[in-house]
Amino acid sequence: MSTISSTTAVLAMMTLSAPAVAESWTPAWMASPQAVWSDTTVFDTGLPERIAGATIRQPLTLGFPAQRLRLVLSNIHGTRPLPIDAVTLARSIGGAGTEDPLPVQFGGASSTVIVPGAQVVSDPIALPAVAGARIAATLTYGPDAVAEDFHWDARETSYLIDADRPAPKILGETPARITLSMVLSDRPAQRVVIAMGDSITDGNGAPMDGMQRWPDFLAAALAEQEIAVVNAGISGGRLLSDGMGRSVLARLEHDALAVPGADTLVLLIGTNDIAWPGSPFAPQEAPMSLGRLQAGLMQVAARAHANGMQLILGTVPPFAGALPDTPMEATYWSPEKDALRRDLNDWLRRADFHDGLVDFDRLLSAPDDHIRLNPSYDSGDHLHPGAEGNRAMAGAVADTLVKGLEE
Repeated sequence: MSTISSTTAVLAMMTLSAPAVAESWTPAWMASPQAVWSDTTVFDTGLPERIAGATIRQPLTLGFPAQRLRLVLSNIHGTRPLPIDAVTLARSIGGAGTEDPLPVQFGGASSTVIVPGAQVVSDPIALPAVAGARIAATLTYGPDAVAEDFHWDARETSYLIDADRPAPKILGETPARITLSMVLSDRPAQRVVIAMGDSITDGNGAPMDGMQRWPDFLAAALAEQEIAVVNAGISGGRLLSDGMGRSVLARLEHDALAVPGADTLVLLIGTNDIAWPGSPFAPQEAPMSLGRLQAGLMQVAARAHANGMQLILGTVPPFAGALPDTPMEATYWSPEKDALRRDLNDWLRRADFHDGLVDFDRLLSAPDDHIRLNPSYDSGDHLHPGAEGNRAMAGAVADTLVKGLEE
């Protein structure tokens, strides 16, 4: 055989054995995983007593359109295999009701087992949907399943049901996400924005089942511009230390840098780093310092920029009088903590290591009292914005993002 013929044969074999061209997938919805905690004296998990053999339906709103979808299921905090016996995806018609359910497969199989510390991605599901469409994923767990991985403050009701059918009997409800951590769309985006932060980003203070967190408003505003926005907030989150989830520095890789197509990170963090020390959340913890916060934020910037991502930071909103009528009221805020918050914000306004700044402090503070939330934006606990505050936040972020695109 001639050299040319041999080369042609080898190239033909390589072509036949080469994998299909990789497809591009865009995040259309997200709930950052947290480890399930055992100490429920401060916060109950909200989980069912057990998930072994249970069927749980989780409605959600897509923030980006699609022709096909893929589900991402998480056991990254698990210490044992998590068996999933069956999964379906359907259009949600309100409450636990669905229509036109489709089976979800994993490598062609109807069931899967997620090994400890891992996640699985489903095969594509043909379910055309517009941005804002309501869908529901229904998971039926194996007889040995144990919940070790969840998202606590989903701001959305999920349902423990008697069977995976369109009109099931509801056996219980939970405000948490269980196992389901992301939905991917086959439609490419011009930009993929990760909104990361603590409970203000996660949506505590927004109405349940209302889709009125600030990333929800932002996703709705930008979808027509082919910009995808997903929410990577965790209530109780901190920059430097683990709280009700891993610190931002610890989860940055999984929840932002490794998200398909992610090119912009909008980060609002620092409230709990400042407020928790000396409170019932962290009674023995030393007060936070400006230097530690500065170093942590600059490290986020270094890692984001090394991965080709833009970083938009937010100033920390005021929180005087936060959490009234709770054990946290007396120690969560203090004049010293507020001075640190203002020093951090002043430094952020002068800094040049980020790619943009959203001044949530000035946006949300009361006109005549800059240490407190504007009553018009306050959810009522003097810490978390309500729906109107979230709408204003989304508008400010959108302005910053659009300005960045134009420059």
